[in-house]
Amino acid sequence: MIECQIFAIGIALSMESYSLNIVHWGSDHADLVEQIVKKVKSWRLTVIRSADQRLPIAEEASVLVVDSDHQGQRIAKKYAAQLVLLPAGTQSPRPYNARVEYLQMPITGWQIAHALHRLGHSLAVQTELDRLHRSVQQQNQEMTELNKIGIALSAERDADVLLEMILNKAREITTADAGSLYLIEKNNNIKTTENDYWADKQLRFKLAHNDSINSSYREFVMPVKKSSMAGYTAITGKPLNIPDAYNLPRNSQIQHNKSFDEKMGYRTQSVLCLPMKSHRGEMIGVLQLINRKTSAAAKLADPSGFQRHVLPFDQRSVEMASSLASQAAVSIENMKLYEEIKGLFEGFIVASVHAIEQRDPTTFGHSQRVAELSLGLAQKIDQISVGRFRDVHFSRDDLQQIKYAGLLHDFGKIGVRESVLVKAKKLYPEQIDMIKYRFQFIRQALELNTARKKMQMLLKKSPEQVAKEFSRLDRFLQEKMMEVDNDLRFILETNEPRLLDSEGFERLSELRNLTYRDNGSVNPYLTEQEFKFLSIRRGSLGEEERLEIESHVTHTFNFLKRIPWSSNLKNVPEIAHAHHEKLDGTGYPRGLKDEQIPLPSKIMAIADIYDALTAWDRPYKKAVEESRALEILGYEVKDGKLDADLLDVFVQAEVYKQVARPEKA
Repeated sequence: MIECQIFAIGIALSMESYSLNIVHWGSDHADLVEQIVKKVKSWRLTVIRSADQRLPIAEEASVLVVDSDHQGQRIAKKYAAQLVLLPAGTQSPRPYNARVEYLQMPITGWQIAHALHRLGHSLAVQTELDRLHRSVQQQNQEMTELNKIGIALSAERDADVLLEMILNKAREITTADAGSLYLIEKNNNIKTTENDYWADKQLRFKLAHNDSINSSYREFVMPVKKSSMAGYTAITGKPLNIPDAYNLPRNSQIQHNKSFDEKMGYRTQSVLCLPMKSHRGEMIGVLQLINRKTSAAAKLADPSGFQRHVLPFDQRSVEMASSLASQAAVSIENMKLYEEIKGLFEGFIVASVHAIEQRDPTTFGHSQRVAELSLGLAQKIDQISVGRFRDVHFSRDDLQQIKYAGLLHDFGKIGVRESVLVKAKKLYPEQIDMIKYRFQFIRQALELNTARKKMQMLLKKSPEQVAKEFSRLDRFLQEKMMEVDNDLRFILETNEPRLLDSEGFERLSELRNLTYRDNGSVNPYLTEQEFKFLSIRRGSLGEEERLEIESHVTHTFNFLKRIPWSSNLKNVPEIAHAHHEKLDGTGYPRGLKDEQIPLPSKIMAIADIYDALTAWDRPYKKAVEESRALEILGYEVKDGKLDADLLDVFVQAEVYKQVARPEKA
């Protein structure tokens, strides 16, 4: 009868699909438990009959069948579930625990079978819940990681860094040993055809990684064809998952190029190619992952390594990498759009600089050189790890601001009168022309006056007296003509933007008092305005003109602040606004002092002065030699006008050599 019951129990329980490991510790009822367990294929029993015998290591789905003694309760804690056999009349402990079953003596096979079944089912349910929980946690982690990757990709604006990040992250989440990235571009040498979209397209091999071998790569282009893995993915727009590239189906369109493997001693086995599409469905590139590994740390150094560690890309890898490829495509598209907008804006800047240089051709190239020198000095400072500048760092955006401010620092000259802007000498061209005409008139007046006197003498004097007087008048005329020519020559020399000494000023004052007659009116050799301009002690600009020129900084600021700069470029107006300020407060337009002047503006001040001194394209002055220009900058430092530490970096790092100059100015 008992055997029939056990047989029936075995048939019923054999329908269960879960596995169960049962450990019976003790001798009581062991035979009965063993008979029941044998009838269920997915159950396994271990009987420990002696208390001295070591218990097996508890497994995940394991039940300990034990008597209710103290030692058994202690040992049972190591197991997932317990079946406790209680003496007759013993009450079951409370509260109820789904992982513990209690049976009172006497015990039947049915009771043991049902108790084991309930525990096994409970463990199976719990195991499945645990698996689902782990799966959900893994998916959450993967989603979190993908979100982090997406945020990082969307924030990156450097094309090279972005592509590196895409390939690194794709390999990381799939544990791929190697990978490469292709970008689709137009082949301008081939005409577009309506029937074949890919006819004028090509794949550019842009980037490659490999953890197991050190290999250099170079960019190259290849046609978009289905015979290549990347080309097939680009054309079909679908992921391509190849378990073993060396065992492709005979009818496969795809061909595996083994040249790299043969050259480097590598084996391209499992391959996953993923299309990168924009939000409009436009194909941007292909992400290729090679040799998924058992772990990221595994190295594929020999054939046995490939056998042990290389796996096909599973569905999870395809899904994760596909999601990343989609994000990558959007990021690449955004990056291209950013570059286009940036190029458009920089084109506007270049056009603006060109417009200014058209008004003042003598300063052609100055803004570009100032931008290059400022950028070069800032980059050198960013590399310093000791001293005052050890904590000073310029981000890519900071350097971009310095570049733009350098290019646009003189844009305000558009608000300065062109005659003042291009004034190369003390007098304006029309003024010097008027003086030349005036002195020509004075010469003619002297000749006419002498001729008139000769006519009067011919009427009143004897021939002997006339000859004598004519000789005297000719000598007088020649002397006067020489005086006039010397005066004009002195004026022309004084008109040059050189230093006017006291002796020159005295002679200029004497000329100011000389007069000539024109139709009965008495006129000065020099007008008040001409005298004022010629009296300029240094340079070519008067005080009012100098102030007008200096106003270009304010004009620049007023113009730049009207531009809706993005947050990463918002300091461009202020940097340009302060580039003529001096540390001692003697600069313009606001008279700022050291601590009030932004560091980029101090950098630009050195670049601006240096280029102005060494510029070889100014018709009104000779270029100063590099050594002399650096010496002059040193004097500015000693006078407390320029930053000494910045100038030291400028000189020691030879930043000034970054701008190519003719051998002879």
